[in-house]
Amino acid sequence: MKIKTSEFVFSKRAKKLPAVIDLNEEFAYILGLWRADRCSTAKGIVGLRSKNETLLETFEEFLKKIKLKVKKRVVNGYSKTKEVYTCSMPLRRIFEALISNRVNIMSNNSSLVTAYIAGVLDGDGTSSNSRSDTRLYYGIKEIEEAKIDAILIQKLGFNVTTKIYKNFVANYIKNSGQFNKLVSTFSKKLHGLVVRKRARPTSHVATTFSGR
Repeated sequence: MKIKTSEFVFSKRAKKLPAVIDLNEEFAYILGLWRADRCSTAKGIVGLRSKNETLLETFEEFLKKIKLKVKKRVVNGYSKTKEVYTCSMPLRRIFEALISNRVNIMSNNSSLVTAYIAGVLDGDGTSSNSRSDTRLYYGIKEIEEAKIDAILIQKLGFNVTTKIYKNFVANYIKNSGQFNKLVSTFSKKLHGLVVRKRARPTSHVATTFSGR
């Protein structure tokens, strides 16, 4: 799927994006990360908050590929976390539109669904062989978001149960071993590219995903 960015630009002063952005596996993964661990609800901010350097670098690389200025900061709370973000109202509109319509957009493309769910899992999920399940966590006000993600997980052929607790919501996925093998294949591929680029800072070879 190709996204015409001009359809999301309402001001001549908006920072320019490429004319077209492909919704491929990489972008779907980034959307999953953002849905799980977005750093701010402020107008025009698109970013990730995490303690995981690889996830932050992965998000940063995506922003650089679409030629946006990347900003970083340390956030002090219960513990120190970091944020990687950019200021772009058109990109924010694109992210929100894709997330809001993710079932209609992705459900017929298993690779996009897998990449998206991999991002959600890496951003805010856990898996355990001893429990034999994988869990994706959501805020207590995100019940509908959890249910929508459950629909996508079912599209991949896995059973999922959405449970509501006092302070959070969780999607429980059975057949954890098969599920983790499916989603981790993509995560490892993308993270491996980031790690190799970190080790070779002089390389300027861009890597893309086909999204097929």
